[in-house]
Amino acid sequence: MTSTYLQPIALILGAVGIYVVATAVVLAQAGPSQDLENCVAIRSEQARLDCLKKLLPTSGAAADAVEEPVEDLWPLIRTPRPDGGGDALAIMRTADTTQSDSDLAGLMIRCREKPGLEVVLALIRPLPPRSKRDVVVVSGAEQSVLHAETVPPGTALALPIDATTFTTGVWRELKRLSLRIIDPEGDIKGVIPLDGAGRAIAKLAAACPEGRSK
Repeated sequence: MTSTYLQPIALILGAVGIYVVATAVVLAQAGPSQDLENCVAIRSEQARLDCLKKLLPTSGAAADAVEEPVEDLWPLIRTPRPDGGGDALAIMRTADTTQSDSDLAGLMIRCREKPGLEVVLALIRPLPPRSKRDVVVVSGAEQSVLHAETVPPGTALALPIDATTFTTGVWRELKRLSLRIIDPEGDIKGVIPLDGAGRAIAKLAAACPEGRSK
């Protein structure tokens, strides 16, 4: 973009602040165009600003452009069933390693025999099979205590909730799951990002064998 385009935009930036900073960046990346030239030529500052805003992509389009594919955030895991009854399906989001203990692998949501999707915490340090542990979940200023049970062989801790908790339930607005597993050998703390959970859960439910997700 030539200085002819940048100088009028710089004047607008001083008047309207951060929003137009983003506008200028997007327009600069887009390159010179007749539409941009027409906007810059408008004498009224407000009308010029309105014209520039119309050249920006909609917020939805901008979000789609930078949104990471849900398959990368929540990869689908297929595990052959020991009884030969097809694959066991699950999605998993790994814990934030900068804010989590090494014993917490992440959050797994999987198809199961009875209706609904099972939600489990995947662990590195195994716990005694069928043992019970309290899991403290922090949501803003509030805390919830979940009475979870270890699933054999001990590296998964089943939470007494359904996956709808993250889509239409009380945790639908959570951006991350902050938790602490109370354990006699040492509490396990961690943070698990939840962005993309809704789309990932919907895809998993559609892929589950009939009757295992409803």
